[in-house]
Amino acid sequence: MLRPAPTSPAHLTPPVTPALLADLAVAACTARARLPRVPDMTAPHDADSTAELRSIEALRPTFAALAEAADGRALDRALRTELGVLGERAADGTAAHQGELWSVGLLVAGAAATGCRSAYTACAAAATLARLPYEGAPGPADTPGGRARLHFHVPGATGQAHSGFPHVRRVALPALRESRAHGRPETAARMDALLTLMATLDDTSLLHEGGPAALLSVQMDARDVVRAGGYDSPGGRAALDRLHARMRDSGLTPRGSHAVLSAALFLDFTFGPENQAPGA
Repeated sequence: MLRPAPTSPAHLTPPVTPALLADLAVAACTARARLPRVPDMTAPHDADSTAELRSIEALRPTFAALAEAADGRALDRALRTELGVLGERAADGTAAHQGELWSVGLLVAGAAATGCRSAYTACAAAATLARLPYEGAPGPADTPGGRARLHFHVPGATGQAHSGFPHVRRVALPALRESRAHGRPETAARMDALLTLMATLDDTSLLHEGGPAALLSVQMDARDVVRAGGYDSPGGRAALDRLHARMRDSGLTPRGSHAVLSAALFLDFTFGPENQAPGA
């Protein structure tokens, strides 16, 4: 049974349909996009943000098609191929959201295939699908993230999916729960989750843009924000200013962390923050 969080589209009720899952996927990506920007938190809704929201909305038919294709299906190569073809069709017009299309799209398919039983089963099904071979998949050297993954020997988005999204389950969702438990506003809770991801994730976008030194500096600065009390604390804001300056001056964007946060928000919106497997 779906239990949308209060900040998700709560008017949407079961039965679970492909359209409902697509709505929740778009809501998750939109919620991520509406957060104050890192590194530029001064203009979260400028013209670029409006264009980003439109491009997220353009993913809705693809998310619905992924859910419809996977609904009740066996997790086999035939389904993986069908999902891959659907993803390819969407790829040309959604280049800025390839990480979200991959991560959230797999979880949409995993949820549909398993009847939306739980966040854990959705992640497990998505991991099974991700590990299945697909002949149309781009080679690791064909994308910036793939090249960074090969060169620096990090898991990247592919490794995250193959492992059942450990940073979604063990980092982002717990950070959301902890921040909410302290009574922080929802925007602050989501920002705390994003900053916790930035402190721990080997983000291939950062590696591609600035190499290991850039990744390490962002991780250390994000860790300072979290340790100082998070986004909604005076100490955290001071540390965040330093993180903003470093990323702005170096032209860095944590796209990998963005995609993982969107995936976490999709599970949060769909199943509720408490519906996780013990020790997941």
